[in-house]
Amino acid sequence: MMRRRDVLGALVASGVMIRGFPVAAAPTGRVIVSKLALVAGRVVMGLTIDGAGPYLFMIDTGGHLSMIDEALARSLKLAPQGMTRASGVGGVATLPVFLAHNVVFGGGAVQPYVAFAGMEHGFAGAVRGALAAGMVTAVESDLDFEKGEWRAYPDGRPERVGFTRLADAIVGGDRPESGSPRLYGEAEVDGHRFRFVLDTGAPGGVSLGMAAARKLGLWDDARPYAPQQTRGIGGVGGLGRLVRARSLTFGGRTIERPLVLLRARSDRPGGDDDGILGLEVLKHFNLSTEPRTRSLWVKPYGDFAPEERYGMSGLWLDPARDGARVAAVGTGSAAAAAGVLVGDRLVGEPFADLVRKISGRPGAAVTLNLARNGAAPRAVTFTLTPYL
Repeated sequence: MMRRRDVLGALVASGVMIRGFPVAAAPTGRVIVSKLALVAGRVVMGLTIDGAGPYLFMIDTGGHLSMIDEALARSLKLAPQGMTRASGVGGVATLPVFLAHNVVFGGGAVQPYVAFAGMEHGFAGAVRGALAAGMVTAVESDLDFEKGEWRAYPDGRPERVGFTRLADAIVGGDRPESGSPRLYGEAEVDGHRFRFVLDTGAPGGVSLGMAAARKLGLWDDARPYAPQQTRGIGGVGGLGRLVRARSLTFGGRTIERPLVLLRARSDRPGGDDDGILGLEVLKHFNLSTEPRTRSLWVKPYGDFAPEERYGMSGLWLDPARDGARVAAVGTGSAAAAAGVLVGDRLVGEPFADLVRKISGRPGAAVTLNLARNGAAPRAVTFTLTPYL
């Protein structure tokens, strides 16, 4: 017998409750179209909830659960339905469940009700929630980045021209409590084939787990890297590394010298994949799902010019009472060349000011007051320089 918590989890995990869409009664050949856009590193859709909004919700093909900013849910007086559990980077979280009525997706699809798990401080900028993978995996549909549309095909999609089929790409969802089926696909990194979650909710490009990183020889203290911490449903994850790989091949397209995030061993425990392909890669493909055969069809378009962002200081800082503590120093970075070491203390400035200082543009000079082993602070200066 399914417990009440399992029922709630299944309700949230159905994403946008796709089975509630008026697809079964749609006339032959009808296409349901909702508008989407790329905003601040997210693929988003405007939702109206019982006439209020629109509010921006990102489409998260790597997510089992649909989410809403808890503050928004309470301001809309959405009915609380109990609690559910979610796991991801950072661990496991217990989240409240809210029921929304009369939800319109991107000016197109309409739902009489949708269940969302509430997250506090889980979203950035104008984004107020996330739609789980069921948005695309529960019905034959297109995620068309080129036209800025999500399209559902109640009676089946016309022939796909110019697409590449990925078999066994829609995985999971066999039990209601397991959540939405998610998208998977194979890709090659430096000539080695790996299985990835295809996750539009991940704003970066490519990430690899520790086993894959070591297999490729990418987790190597002698190799240039920029430290980067991960975050997820469970909060803060481990401290990983951004490195430069030789190549990535996916969907018939090869990307030379991509940045790859190597995840710490503590991230994604028990995962059934080797890594994640995020939105920075996926937005250069149109995606079309065929749930009946559990297939994904992909078609590249336009030129691939990824936006590359990493900390050019090479430093990762943890807050301390009198400033910051150096938690990591990337090999090959300007800070490493200046002699900054893990465990050094940066004093004389608030933590937030120190973070802003080391996050400047290329060519900016950075001076830090560094204290080590109880000695008096000394000034260290270096210039922010791309080094990966």
